[in-house]
Amino acid sequence: ARDIFTMPPLEVCGRMAAISPEQEQQTINKYTNQCPTVVTYDDPIFLIEGQDPFGRTGNKLLGFLHALEKARKTGRIVGIVIDDSWALPVITTFFMSIQDGDVDEWKHKMEKTFCIKLLTREELPKYTDVVRRSAKDIFIYTGDSDDDLEEYIEFQTYHIRNLFRHYNNGEGVNSEKKKVRNMCISLDEMFGSDRSCVYSVIHSRSFNSRPLERKSGMQQLGRICAKSGCDPIAALDMQPEYVKSILRPLGMLEHPIVIISDGQDLSVAERLLNDPEIAPMLRLVPNRAKWIGGDITLAIMSTTFIGNPASTFSGFIAKSRLALGLGNTFMFRARNENGEWDNTCEEQCIFSKRIMRSNA
Repeated sequence: ARDIFTMPPLEVCGRMAAISPEQEQQTINKYTNQCPTVVTYDDPIFLIEGQDPFGRTGNKLLGFLHALEKARKTGRIVGIVIDDSWALPVITTFFMSIQDGDVDEWKHKMEKTFCIKLLTREELPKYTDVVRRSAKDIFIYTGDSDDDLEEYIEFQTYHIRNLFRHYNNGEGVNSEKKKVRNMCISLDEMFGSDRSCVYSVIHSRSFNSRPLERKSGMQQLGRICAKSGCDPIAALDMQPEYVKSILRPLGMLEHPIVIISDGQDLSVAERLLNDPEIAPMLRLVPNRAKWIGGDITLAIMSTTFIGNPASTFSGFIAKSRLALGLGNTFMFRARNENGEWDNTCEEQCIFSKRIMRSNA
């Protein structure tokens, strides 16, 4: 067995995760012991290389997590080409920044944390057993079977927590040597030093940027809702009655409600601003503090989150909330026989390959 490193309780932007340190340590022990202490040139490698990603931020983050899972299932080690990979820029933009220019320390931390091998283009020919897949193939590989769902959730949430143990605080640079931003900036801007603040986040995803993207997004939402029983429009339109059906029973209409979006369709914000119950509590992140990483953390650490199951960005947020032990995540809802809105699938459904397919 390898030497096991003990982790302190996990906190994100001053807020504690709701997972016990004992439970976390058991998972760390399990997967640390499965990781080889040394990677040789003859070890089987599952390679992430190339600058051609598949999709936007949510797809890239899930693609990295899917690569870790694929390697685990096939007895391989994820290898990432440091100077030629779509994965490292997105990871290090939000997490695991390079501190004080110490690339060797950063490389060691990345390899130890995720049980991967970082290598240069010059080193690559020395490895004798390398499997290559495109970013698209890595993203969609998951299949549609939930036979190993419990273990899949355990492994994925373990690595999501690994990411958040190393979230960027504005210090250091990413793998492209660009200065990183603070993942806590939106939370700090909205609520200052009040780490006990109670608030909700709504993620509005429009699929409106291009006709083909909208068609694909609508089809994806339709497939997910056909499997999970959710309404095929509600999470896209975010009508005020839908939002209030979630927030009112929780007493959350009395607390701030923050909208994050892709900025392509303002109709959701306009509808909510015109609702007399929601409008007084509605908040938008100021432009000076708005960026994707800030949106991610603001949503993950919220008291209540309402998202779109067809959006991989919403999906990453929902998975991260589950990884951190946070509840009140609403992705799958439909009206029941009495016309009332109910959840149609539990929060773990966001990891279901049968329901989510490649978004799992």
